Amino acid sequence: MQDYEKLYNSLRTEYETYQKFSEQHIQELNEKNVKLEKSIDSLSNIIEVSKYINTFFSSDNLISMINDMILGILGVTYSTIFLIENGELTIKASNIEEMNINLTSKEFTYINQGEEFLINSKEPLKQTGEHKVDIHSIMGSPIKVREKFIGYIIVEHNLYKFMTTELKLFLRSIANQIAIAIENSLLYKELEQLNQKDSLLGIYNRKYFYERIERKEINNENDKFAIVMIDIDNFKKINDTYGHQFGDKVLINTANIVKNGIDKNDIFARYGGEEFILYISDFTNEDVVYNKIESIRRTLEKSQVYFNGESKYVTASFGVSFFPLNGTDLNELINKADDLLYKAKKTGKNRVLSGNIFKI
Repeated sequence: MQDYEKLYNSLRTEYETYQKFSEQHIQELNEKNVKLEKSIDSLSNIIEVSKYINTFFSSDNLISMINDMILGILGVTYSTIFLIENGELTIKASNIEEMNINLTSKEFTYINQGEEFLINSKEPLKQTGEHKVDIHSIMGSPIKVREKFIGYIIVEHNLYKFMTTELKLFLRSIANQIAIAIENSLLYKELEQLNQKDSLLGIYNRKYFYERIERKEINNENDKFAIVMIDIDNFKKINDTYGHQFGDKVLINTANIVKNGIDKNDIFARYGGEEFILYISDFTNEDVVYNKIESIRRTLEKSQVYFNGESKYVTASFGVSFFPLNGTDLNELINKADDLLYKAKKTGKNRVLSGNIFKI
């Protein structure tokens, strides 16, 4: 009987040991599964963020859109994205009321060093926003492009220990995505500038001028505007006599004088060769436009171009048409201004002819 009892106790002990081992092993597997699921969720979110950013990288609201994504995916109370502009860290997006960002000394230290951080505290670290929410958990990650520090993300939560190592890794991946998006956005804008502007003069090209004007509501009778055609006098003779490099200097000088004589809402472009086109809006009457162009003409005729020991005074002729006075179609207005420009050339050059009154 005692032998059976010993055998029973021995089997029971082995079973309990095996049971404990099995339960521990199952628990470990469950924990690994939970971590794996979190990793898969995190990876899935990173992929979604990447897709989203790559879809909208050319948008001017990209940073605000990313900040909204951070709030939604991480479930944080507050999120703020800073970018360096003109050598200073500038707030580009935040859900904190009135952008009232209250950084602690620790946060400043990490930001200045360009390091990521994670802080949890039972006691409030600070109070954020209009309603002075107690913050117990803060996390930050630098935004870098090829190791160059260009910005920072800071997220906050009112719950203690809300920020975890997993969330820190995820925030780091978002920071990397933002860095890529910003770099792509800058490259896109550079390419866009190349497609919009004349490479020699830095002003808009003809194609972009048409696109800009066509986007405006020129059929609204209340929106007056003027079209000015400009042509450099005797430009072919200048090129033949002094060479194309001198001709380029003349083009640059003319473009600069016109740019300095117009307002920020005016649109100036190279129409082709030595010819320019100008769109002028926001004027009280046609004489104001005439006087503006006449002032540009006088400035130009007094301007001397120098290159390789050569110097020359260069003038230009101008034709001005008005919407709706001289037409209601853009091409009609350009043709009218071109006709006036041709008449200015035929009647002595270096003059402005306006479609409201034939002035010579």
